[in-house]
Amino acid sequence: MPQTAAPDPGSKTSYLLRALVEYIKPYKKQFVQAALSMILLAALRGGVVYLMGPVIQGVFMEKKLDILRLVLMGLPVLFVLRMAAEYSNNYLMSWIGQRAVQRIRDDLFTHIHRLSIEFYWRKRSSDVMSRVINDLNNVQSTVQMVPLYLIRDSLTVSALMFVLFYVNWRFALISLVIIPVTSAVMKVLGKKMRRSSMESQIIVGEISHRFQESLQGITVVKAFNYEEEAIAKFRSANDDYFAKTMRYLRATALAGPLMEFIGSIILVVMIYLGGHAIFEGSMTTAAFFSFIAAFFTAYMPLKNIANLNSKLQLGLASWERILQILEEKPTVTIVNNPKPLGAVLGRVEFDRLGYKYPSRDTQVLKNLSFVIEPGQVAAFVGPSGSGKTTIIHLLLRFFDPVSGRVLIDGRELREIDTKELKDHMGLVTQDTILFDDTVLKNITIGKPGASTQDVVDAAKAADAHGFIAAMPQGYNTRLGERGVKLSGGQRQRLAIARAIIKKPEILLLDEATSNLDTASEQVVQAAIERILKGRTVIMVAHRLSTVRNADKIFVLQQGELIETGSHEELLSKPGVYKALHEAQN
Repeated sequence: MPQTAAPDPGSKTSYLLRALVEYIKPYKKQFVQAALSMILLAALRGGVVYLMGPVIQGVFMEKKLDILRLVLMGLPVLFVLRMAAEYSNNYLMSWIGQRAVQRIRDDLFTHIHRLSIEFYWRKRSSDVMSRVINDLNNVQSTVQMVPLYLIRDSLTVSALMFVLFYVNWRFALISLVIIPVTSAVMKVLGKKMRRSSMESQIIVGEISHRFQESLQGITVVKAFNYEEEAIAKFRSANDDYFAKTMRYLRATALAGPLMEFIGSIILVVMIYLGGHAIFEGSMTTAAFFSFIAAFFTAYMPLKNIANLNSKLQLGLASWERILQILEEKPTVTIVNNPKPLGAVLGRVEFDRLGYKYPSRDTQVLKNLSFVIEPGQVAAFVGPSGSGKTTIIHLLLRFFDPVSGRVLIDGRELREIDTKELKDHMGLVTQDTILFDDTVLKNITIGKPGASTQDVVDAAKAADAHGFIAAMPQGYNTRLGERGVKLSGGQRQRLAIARAIIKKPEILLLDEATSNLDTASEQVVQAAIERILKGRTVIMVAHRLSTVRNADKIFVLQQGELIETGSHEELLSKPGVYKALHEAQN
């Protein structure tokens, strides 16, 4: 994203505007073109208003035919010019708004993908989606409409003020009273609008969360008769949103009538003074009509400018929420000149490693040290919460240890190219994520550009080729959202194919069969055992039956390594592993 200076506590609005303007700067040429068309439009409006008085007097009061002919010839030309100018600034400002928001959307999506996993633990996906969709729509409206109406209407008001002062500067000064009065009112209302808008956008995230939670868990909701409780929670958030939104709309609704009331009072004063001046002979009827026409014409642009405040405050509140994400820093950073990884043998070492999650006080892993040699199959077992999955996350460098080191082939992860490292790793987790795409595309996520033969070979190795070939379009069959068209065992075998297509030197299995029934587990386990040879394999398992053939088994308890050995060695002595084995059997 474009870089801006850090905000100064007393100037949040100016900071937000500066950050937003950075996205508009690349389109200066189009902005200048739009501004020129706005200047032309303002001049045309001012000219038409100024001529209004003489035309009314000459045509309708003095009945001069030559003036009527001139008006009939000139007005179509003015209207065509006005239409062209108005179309130009509308189109150009819409183009600028769309382009700016396109860049923001691109930066937002890119930045979210570059943030560390820790960000996703802190933020609910529904809240992020609310910012990406709802808040970005508000920003788009602000970028597109606020400059258009603010600049165009300000120029129009300026042209009309020139007419007012040219016709009668004393009356013009009186009419200017409307500006400081409305500015003061809009400042007060603006604060309320921004605060209410920010609060309502936060609640939109809560509403999205309730929707998403119920839709994803609808089976549990219905099975446990949880519908009424789920509906009650949603209604509570919906009621809060209504209350906050109405607070914003009350301020918005008040802006227009206040402007009309103030304008009406000044108009009454103008009519009184103008009538008095005409009776005294110090002002002509034509001048009075020109003045009143200019005043009336200026009223609508002024009202638009006042109403823009509500749109601006809504947009700035939404932009602030988007900027909060754009300014998030990844907790895992890549060194400027990472060392190339080169050939990977697959030796894994944890050296006196300690780790704790940012949101917790207790350590997940404590002074953990072990070595896994290339080609070995190592398994990590232990009670829930003992830190097994954290080891997988540290190897993938989803986060960094708070103490100690993780080494691959003797090189610390912080010093090497993490992206290159992941090219040598394959991952299969207990919760298989498949995308709404074809079987082929889901497998080649592991190796973009892989040949069809590579895909078929990987599918055969994962014992997935048979059921894929039986599908209507084979490897070109779309799987639907999250792979809903497949059974649990089929999804898991596709995940294995995805992991092994790039022929990883290090294969990570995070409870890869824990969510499967016995029959599916046996099929998947057989597929896993076929692909283990020649690779360093790190398994996290709850079911001990899946790790009995491992070369090394590491037993964790409360983040500490308490036992190490083969299946037979660990069963030959009393300990945690033996107790777990007996409990499961």
